[in-house]
Amino acid sequence: MATKGRRGTKRKPARRKGGGASGGIQELSRAIFRAEVGGVVLVLLAIFTVLSLLTPSRGEITDGWVGVLRGLFGMGVWGFPVALGVLGLWLVIRAVDRMPDLAWQRPIGILLVYLAGITGLSLLLRPEVRAVVTAEGDAGGMVGTFLAGALEDTVGGWGAWAFVTFVIISGLALLLDRILVDGWYAFTDWQQRVQERRPRATLPVEPPVPVPSGRIPWWKRLWPQRSTESTPFSPPAGANLVLADPPPARNEPAAERQRPAASAAAPAQAAPAHPAPQRPLSQPISDPDVLTPRIVGGAQEWRLPAISAILSDWDRITDDDNLIRTQGRLIQETLALFGVPADFEGAYKGPSVTQYLIKPGYVERKVGNEVQRVKVKVAKIAALSNDLALALAASSVRIEAPIPGTNYVGVEVPNQASNVVGLKELMESEPFLDMKGRLRIALGEDVKGQPIIADLSKMPHLLIAGATGSGKSVCINSIIACLLLTHTPETLRLLMIDPKMVELSIYNGVPHLLSPVVTELDKAAGVLYWAVKEMERRYTLFNKANARDITRYNTYLEKNGEKPLPYIVVVVDEMADLMMAAPEEVEKHICRLAQMARAVGIHLIIATQRPSVDVITGLIKANFPARIAFAVTSQVDSRVILDIPGAERLLGRGDMLFMAPDASKLERLQGSLVTDEEINRLVRYWKGIRSLDGDPGSGQSGASSLGPSRGNPVSNWAETTSPLNLGTPDPPEAAPPPERPAKSTPLSQPPLFEQIEQMKAEEARDELFYEAVNIVRETGRGSVNLLQRKLRIGYSRAARLVDQLEEAGILGPDLGGGRGRDYLGDEGDDPGSTTMHIIGDEEEDDGENPQVWF
Repeated sequence: MATKGRRGTKRKPARRKGGGASGGIQELSRAIFRAEVGGVVLVLLAIFTVLSLLTPSRGEITDGWVGVLRGLFGMGVWGFPVALGVLGLWLVIRAVDRMPDLAWQRPIGILLVYLAGITGLSLLLRPEVRAVVTAEGDAGGMVGTFLAGALEDTVGGWGAWAFVTFVIISGLALLLDRILVDGWYAFTDWQQRVQERRPRATLPVEPPVPVPSGRIPWWKRLWPQRSTESTPFSPPAGANLVLADPPPARNEPAAERQRPAASAAAPAQAAPAHPAPQRPLSQPISDPDVLTPRIVGGAQEWRLPAISAILSDWDRITDDDNLIRTQGRLIQETLALFGVPADFEGAYKGPSVTQYLIKPGYVERKVGNEVQRVKVKVAKIAALSNDLALALAASSVRIEAPIPGTNYVGVEVPNQASNVVGLKELMESEPFLDMKGRLRIALGEDVKGQPIIADLSKMPHLLIAGATGSGKSVCINSIIACLLLTHTPETLRLLMIDPKMVELSIYNGVPHLLSPVVTELDKAAGVLYWAVKEMERRYTLFNKANARDITRYNTYLEKNGEKPLPYIVVVVDEMADLMMAAPEEVEKHICRLAQMARAVGIHLIIATQRPSVDVITGLIKANFPARIAFAVTSQVDSRVILDIPGAERLLGRGDMLFMAPDASKLERLQGSLVTDEEINRLVRYWKGIRSLDGDPGSGQSGASSLGPSRGNPVSNWAETTSPLNLGTPDPPEAAPPPERPAKSTPLSQPPLFEQIEQMKAEEARDELFYEAVNIVRETGRGSVNLLQRKLRIGYSRAARLVDQLEEAGILGPDLGGGRGRDYLGDEGDDPGSTTMHIIGDEEEDDGENPQVWF
């Protein structure tokens, strides 16, 4: 009931404290004493005082007001309205948005400077004259005379001047805060720039006497000295840097001054509104007969193609430096409009984007009763990317905040005309030639115009993802071309999976391939399975040789006079199709390879155009620290690839973000381009190459083991009796070289999937299979009852063993009538050898003809 009563009652309006008249007086007093109103009053009073002082004909009020001021302040009467006006303006603008707030030390500083000034005016006069002059309204007035007399009586004449000077300096420090110090630094920097622009004297100048080490003058030890020399900006070697201010013109002869005028028109002509497509400057040699042979260490029996004979040169389009400076100042002005002060320092000219170097400025912020100068937050600049794109009329703007290793923020703006980064230019650059990596690949150029070279053996696997048409296939072809131009089949083998059937099929017939390019999805998982088994086999070999990785194992083989193991690179062009066909099996094999295959020299390159979590799973991404992201459609796809946004702002056509395994920041690159003609020339070269040992007159038959002569089709493998021999072993000395097929007869490669099926069948064999082989070898016959008695097993298991022996070619067909089956012989010289087992005991092979894979 009580609750209902409370709900039913209406609350009476609260009566304001005080009556109506007293409340109005309080509101009026609050309005009067507001800082803005007080500031307006002070400004009006200052204007009234100035007009009163300047007007010759005054009224009673103005004449009295001027007389009072002259009597109090004397000659300092002219500073009184200035101080009132400055204080009033500060009180007014303190309420305006984005204006510096007022601290109490500023008006105190104004008062101290004013009082010290009129005191100094009175100190200029002798004490006996001071009273007469003050009565006439000159000097420092009554206030200045009183303060001057008090100071002289207290500290004396010189002490009074010292005290007045100290008060003036203290007042300026309170009034201007750090503006005085910053102004001094700015003045010294300006003075240094003026001295640098002056022509240097040609007369010899005596060097100054150096200060002894360890001895610093006492006046320099009082306060920490700031170096007046600005820190020079040192760009990386070879970077295309454009400074914010053009370098000063030097006094040069007239003939040399005319050269820039002719070259200045070149950028304007080189960057039209619709630039013509770039074309190669020179056509390489297409005839393989005139290719220059090159030999690398570890591959003494193969000729490597000459880079200049396979790849093409591309011309360059240069942007105008003045246009870059204009856009840099526009970026600076746009940031200032949004309350983010910053300075434009320079720009890097890249092949497709220009990176503008922006240095954040300072803003004033009130902390308590003090105003502090705080540096602009980097996040504020990064949040204005869309506004900068609107101001620059650019398709997209990416902000790198900050640039690693510098105190700049990078604003990346697309160029009006993009440059083609040719693979030849990268492979002939110093970074590529100086790198000592095993599997060097040229990825492209960064925003500074520097080549980016990586080592696939250190990555150790690479994930490439992006939307359709963004440049993934070109990137894969560039990587494969780099490997084929720097490696022979003895040092590198390739496994390619191309479900699209059109991207990698051009490489069929290259001797580096372990099998033809796999285009059927049901066989792709088997290729990955074979790679896993090869990895396990290599680990077994490394264990026996006490080698930790492939480099140490190859050193061990070379000491024993054997050929080293080659690297194996598995290239998958479309991962999404494989995951749709057999997701569990593919993910299992890829994860095992990514986790363990690095040490044995097996590396993965996986590409996909559908970067989703069901394709690039967490297990796969965790084992691929090196990733390349091309242009994608959303931030979600960018986060799936790189774990951070950014790829959605790329331009496409080879523009990519590279995440190196040893770098903390992403690198933006323009990918290298390799054309179809260049790929065709490279493939034709390797198909028609002739080994050096097979040259006529050499007296060796190495040509039959390493590949056919120039002009004939090439086979990746020779036909061998061992189903697991994937290489091309040397034939026995007594065996004649194999006959080459006619040009009209197609020479196909042995399909790898048949060996994979055999490997799976061997893995599915019974544990007692080899004991059953020994039993039928001793008895010369085999039957189900015989295996039941000898092995003490049931009928079903014995029948399965007999079927497996028949499939392996060890037992013949059933003769019927209980006579059993005939023993036909073993499927190899030793059931424990590598021809039967993928992971076998190589010590059981005889040393004359060891079984090898490559």
